[in-house]
Amino acid sequence: APTFSQPMQMVQRLAFLLFAASFVHLHAQNNNDSKGDEQKFAAILVWGTDGEKPEGKKLKDVDPALKEKFKKIFKWENYFEVSRTNATVRPGQSKHLKLSKKCEVKLHQTEKEGLAVELIGEGKTVYSGKSSMPLKDILIMAGDDINATAWFVVLKPEEK
Repeated sequence: APTFSQPMQMVQRLAFLLFAASFVHLHAQNNNDSKGDEQKFAAILVWGTDGEKPEGKKLKDVDPALKEKFKKIFKWENYFEVSRTNATVRPGQSKHLKLSKKCEVKLHQTEKEGLAVELIGEGKTVYSGKSSMPLKDILIMAGDDINATAWFVVLKPEEK
């Protein structure tokens, strides 16, 4: 017959195993949450035009997949990448990205409301909205330019 100390040893072992398992689970969850909640993306300033690339400008064609997406939605023949900035945003964090002298993007990620985005062109808010997080597909924001052209800011999710 088991003695009094044997069940107590079993209870102590069980309690220790439960404590150890919960510690490992919480530690793994915290590590996953801190990495899982961060969002890496590229913010790309794009110029859309029917004209050719101007001489002497440091512009490059947007990648073919992005160009196809643009052509399905917008009317312009050519899309050039003006600048690109990589960023990582975590819940509770704000980022301010300057894409050119005239174009800025302010981002703020919250755990409940997602990603708040403010697009600023020439010092004025052009677009303000929210997007779910993590961002799974590209987010395109646009504004008019002169001479029947347009500019776009693309937030493109990147691999972690």
